[in-house]
Amino acid sequence: MLIVEEHEDTRALHALALSAMGFDVVPTSDGTEAFRRAREIHPDIIVIDFQMPKGDGREFLETLQQNPRTRDIPVVAVGASILPDELAAGLRRVLDGKAGSSSIEVRTGQRRVL
Repeated sequence: MLIVEEHEDTRALHALALSAMGFDVVPTSDGTEAFRRAREIHPDIIVIDFQMPKGDGREFLETLQQNPRTRDIPVVAVGASILPDELAAGLRRVLDGKAGSSSIEVRTGQRRVL
């Protein structure tokens, strides 16, 4: 799993919590680094903070979709205050094939996973 989060504390928290839940995590800090790593390791899933430096979430998704090597990687876009257990639930839905598309968004305002 590739995590894209600009804030070091949040990135570390998500990486620690998701690793403890059994996920193999590769943390990155921006869209440019994440796209490079996605091409290198082709992760099972990418988790992005939709507002990130060096390109926003939409630009990142478009770049992934344009590249044959990365277009099939599922993406979960999250807001700034997502809790690790909510994130894990969304990830499991995507990895288990229960999400309707290759990208889903976890909305934290309502505190629920879509």
